[in-house]
Amino acid sequence: KDIIIFNFHHAIFDLSSMNIFLHDLDQAYKTHQLTTDNNTTLRYIDYAVIEQKMSMTGASMFWLDALHDCHLDQSLSLPYDRYRLMNEYQTNRTTSISFDFGQDLSHHFLLYALSNNIEHEHLALATYFIFLFKLTNSEKDLCTSMNIDNRYRNELKSIIGLFENVVPLRCQLDPHWSFHYLLDYVGELTTNSMKYSYLPLQRILSQHPNVS
Repeated sequence: KDIIIFNFHHAIFDLSSMNIFLHDLDQAYKTHQLTTDNNTTLRYIDYAVIEQKMSMTGASMFWLDALHDCHLDQSLSLPYDRYRLMNEYQTNRTTSISFDFGQDLSHHFLLYALSNNIEHEHLALATYFIFLFKLTNSEKDLCTSMNIDNRYRNELKSIIGLFENVVPLRCQLDPHWSFHYLLDYVGELTTNSMKYSYLPLQRILSQHPNVS
């Protein structure tokens, strides 16, 4: 039995690329033909060139306004059980932590989203902002980040490459809001942020000189 190991550098291969690669590999194995024509098919390198020429003015203005006076250089006052040392060596490794809400809570979560016509993502974010609000002793200006696949055009959905981006989501929460109002607020916040999610995070943060 033979084993083939593929090793991809993250600079040219994101998580969404995996299914694209496996699909193309499967088709090539079964048909002995490649499904793409490099002369007509948009490639990642083509997109990278196009992106460099795109006007980013609208996106830059949106993020400059959205994060105006946001203290991105300050961490939230959270009850850590371990503090990071300033001289600690960064390995660039990541840790993924997951936990189970349980069948009953998960059922009510899905039922609430379905009955109120709310996207699961928006409900989860609204709940998370409330959680941070309570955990930080009523901090109203909250900013978290969200990973996105950034394949905002149909022709990008079949290309292997690094399209992923991280976008900041700032919630200026008013404790007098109802939960339904917060859901609408978070929904609009997320939708508007996705419209300008193509601006790389480095360029978003570069507009705020206090961010390290």
